[in-house]
Amino acid sequence: MQNVESAWVLGHKIRRWDTDDSYGLIEVTSPPKVPGPPPHYHKNEREFLFILKGTFDVMTNGKWEAMTAGKFVELPPNTVHTFINNTEEDVVWITGWRPKGFQEFFVAFGIPIDQEGAREKSVSKRDDTGSDARL
Repeated sequence: MQNVESAWVLGHKIRRWDTDDSYGLIEVTSPPKVPGPPPHYHKNEREFLFILKGTFDVMTNGKWEAMTAGKFVELPPNTVHTFINNTEEDVVWITGWRPKGFQEFFVAFGIPIDQEGAREKSVSKRDDTGSDARL
């Protein structure tokens, strides 16, 4: 397994890892007060979250839980979920999917960390009218 790139996605710093064909894996650093995506689910993938540092609020099927370092949760397909860092410190966590494939979302929407204003660009884009639109 090898770290292949770092990027900002929806206000979160991610490091993608090159894995075998059975699963995808990224490390995420979620800055304070940064929410995850709107509640969503994956039709075919099982997703897991493992908290390395900090406390992370995770919603699964409408129920919120504060997850601290060392906690693990596995989300079967069709589990509605989202998350937010409600603390004043970065939260570092690992997430992955089986089967592999969903990590391509992070390739498509990631803004390389060395790009000026990458974090800000990762949460908004300028549309054809010149106004900012949320992703």
